[in-house]
Amino acid sequence: MKKTITALLTVIIGFTSWADIPDGYYSNAIGKRDEALMTALEGIIYTHSQLSYNFLWDCYPYTDAGSDGYYIDMYSTCKYNHDSYHVGSASYVGQGLNREHSFPKSWFGGEVAPMYTDLMMIIPTDGYVNQRRNNNPYGVCAGGVTYVNEELGVSMRGKLGTSTYNGYTATVFEPDDEYKGDFARIYFYMVTCYKSAVSTWPGCGQLDYSSNGYKAFSDWSIQMLMEWHRADPVSAKEIARNEAVYSSKVGNKDFGQGNRNPFVDHPELAEYIWGTKQHTPWTGQDTPSPLDKLVPVMYAVDTTAVTGTSFRADWTPSGDVSSYNLKVNRIADVGEDIVNLVISEGFSKVEATSDGGNDINSSLDNYTDNPGWTGYKVYVAANHGLKIGTANAVGYLVSPELELESTISVVFNAKNWIGSAGSDGSSVIVSCGDVSETITLTDEPADYTVVLTGCTEKNVKLSMTANKKRFYVYHVDVYNGDLIQNPPTLRAIVEEGDSTWRNVSGITDTCYTVQALTSGIYEYYVKAIYTDGTESVWSNIQHVTLVGDGSDTLIGDVNCDDYVSIADVTALIDYLLTGNAASIDLDAADVNRDGGVSIADVTALIDVLLQSNKP
Repeated sequence: MKKTITALLTVIIGFTSWADIPDGYYSNAIGKRDEALMTALEGIIYTHSQLSYNFLWDCYPYTDAGSDGYYIDMYSTCKYNHDSYHVGSASYVGQGLNREHSFPKSWFGGEVAPMYTDLMMIIPTDGYVNQRRNNNPYGVCAGGVTYVNEELGVSMRGKLGTSTYNGYTATVFEPDDEYKGDFARIYFYMVTCYKSAVSTWPGCGQLDYSSNGYKAFSDWSIQMLMEWHRADPVSAKEIARNEAVYSSKVGNKDFGQGNRNPFVDHPELAEYIWGTKQHTPWTGQDTPSPLDKLVPVMYAVDTTAVTGTSFRADWTPSGDVSSYNLKVNRIADVGEDIVNLVISEGFSKVEATSDGGNDINSSLDNYTDNPGWTGYKVYVAANHGLKIGTANAVGYLVSPELELESTISVVFNAKNWIGSAGSDGSSVIVSCGDVSETITLTDEPADYTVVLTGCTEKNVKLSMTANKKRFYVYHVDVYNGDLIQNPPTLRAIVEEGDSTWRNVSGITDTCYTVQALTSGIYEYYVKAIYTDGTESVWSNIQHVTLVGDGSDTLIGDVNCDDYVSIADVTALIDYLLTGNAASIDLDAADVNRDGGVSIADVTALIDVLLQSNKP
């Protein structure tokens, strides 16, 4: 994620750079690893000046003011400064300012020194959002709540909702992507600076000292915070704040806390304690080596690992990977026509807060999740979107070459462009070769579904109907088949799960068994999360058919001995010759999952045994 925050307005007097790490400051940590490294860092940063809680108000103009003179509020878009109203409680966004323990004080026991007034983790924020966040952990949620004050034109940054990150299911506060790395490094600081005390803290769902010892965090939290740390590198804002907290003097007034955040000065330290460089001595001078980034390839389903309620997904290793994210979606009942997802494009690489000024049609691969998109008069837009066209030119967007059938469904999220040269109701032409349909857009983002029959080309095109008819597009899904006539059980996959679909994050192996599913036809695919926080595109899509009454049938275990072997081939042939099913499992005998038992299942079972015996 690219930082867009400008430098702090006030540069603290006496600083010659934003990275003035005193000579030898971290020398006692060099050569150490794992817990010894963390203990050495604790010895370096624990001793510091304890500031008073009220004095923090006087610190914020020097630690948190942006280039416009207002505080950089990581919780809201509000404009606050030193003179803003300090609210005790609030009933709406924008009512007043708070001091926020980003690492909640209840986790370490309340007003306990010196944690309670540690400026490194206490930040100025909107009071109402602070109250809503409460003491909930930071996390990831889908469909959470973002509070808005339309009258003041301000809103909460991030969202509050039920965790959808694998390993935690309670309420979480998800910060904006812009600040996830900031908060991860604050959390690394807290459990390092107070390492000796963590075991005595009341704790929370984000901490698990009893299981993970000095690493302090719960398993899911380690995984997530490291992903945030890698994806959102240290910014100029963080460096300047780190310097200000360490040593700030204005005239004769000195409010420096006197310690530093090691994970801002040396971001690689997190890898040595929680990440990919555990058990390796820290040298103090890391030079990152190029990462090996491969796109995972999903193998065809192993039918021996399919039951009536579960299956195992397998894929190829993808290089320097911290985890994988697997999506599973039930798309039809057994025997129904299948509607296959061909491509899903969310433009997640677009990091913009407003419309860009340069046509990016020649470099779309830098902004799209899937390579091969082309276009004309294409510009970046806020909220992971693209703006198509200008006042004088008809713009368009063309998908990569796809394996399309004659009938396809295009589902896209878009809205009308409104501006000084805007038009009343922009329209989009969705086409594939000679077939097309025109859709009139609304002024707010909405989903539209277009079914095109008679496609002869391999690309889908979204274009303006005329100049000035500009539009924004935020997501495009292309399916083979008619979504209107044969809708899948769930079309849009989000970060939740039930008996018909799943999104599983944090997988560290190249396989995963999905259980407790209902019968039906499923599609599934995977992407890699690399160790630097970037992501691969989604893999190819595979399908599996689950047929059963809810019992866990081992496909291919014809003779019911809980093992798939040549004996099952013999039992299956005997059944086909005699018709005697007394001692066999007919569901397990349907190896190719076509709803019947025939000689084709013998062939499929032999193929399974041959594949499983390969070295």
